[in-house]
Amino acid sequence: MAQDPSNVKRSPSAAAEGCRPTPALFQETLCVLECLVPAGASYDVRCEGLLGCWREPPYAYFFFAGPTEEKARASLEAVGFRVTGRYELAYAQWQRLPSRILDVGPFRIAFGPFDEETLPHLRHLIALNPGLVFGSGMHPTTQLCLRLLGRVFRPEAMTTVVDLGTGTGVLALAAARLGARRVVAVDVNPLAVREAAANVRENGLSRRVFLMVAESLHAIGPFGDLLLMNLEWPGLRAVLETDGWKRFPWVLCSGYLHEQAPIVQARFSRTHKLQATMAHEGWEASFWAGAAL
Repeated sequence: MAQDPSNVKRSPSAAAEGCRPTPALFQETLCVLECLVPAGASYDVRCEGLLGCWREPPYAYFFFAGPTEEKARASLEAVGFRVTGRYELAYAQWQRLPSRILDVGPFRIAFGPFDEETLPHLRHLIALNPGLVFGSGMHPTTQLCLRLLGRVFRPEAMTTVVDLGTGTGVLALAAARLGARRVVAVDVNPLAVREAAANVRENGLSRRVFLMVAESLHAIGPFGDLLLMNLEWPGLRAVLETDGWKRFPWVLCSGYLHEQAPIVQARFSRTHKLQATMAHEGWEASFWAGAAL
């Protein structure tokens, strides 16, 4: 066996299409089939109950709602995957969620049914179903981004926003709630884009938030006043080594620890000026403005 799936790092990865997790799933047991990935594998696997797939080379983990049947194994093996393990774990072991409501900065994140009349004054509502995708709002880096975004966002200047590595779409939704006219949310993971698109529809923001499966900023062209990046450190560092982010007048980023901050600052200081920082539980987030501003 490769590793316990409850410890699998949630990184951008290819994902198979499947049924969308519902709030009822949050109380259920997930069944996970661990597979050895063949060379040139196609992740276009379709079978009943499939929620999605996370890659941790050389293994892939296929998530199912409830117990799997032999036809699930047969579907995987038919396209070359070799099942090497089977696990069951509670949804809470994969994704930590609050009971129903999470208040972060100026935002209230609601999981499941809610009554808008009870929404506290000056809080922006985000209805969210994270499914299997990173971005429930519980991780320190997500909370840092939400708090810092609420502090620095200027709707009159930051009319267009790009959210790179959108996950559930929570940061894209937050930017739209604050007044961004158009948000492009990008993720390399098709499962993340599917979940984020469903969350965008749930929040009634389909005319302002647009989703895209892409591996880099080059796919969106010269668009965006503000760039949001909450990425795992290897991904963030790789992006900062490219030039795509440098054209943005403002950048808000997180996903790095305190000891990694000097590397981030060295990258940004060549083209941008530090405007604000926040820290929580050893993690940091920073907001940068182009040197010309």
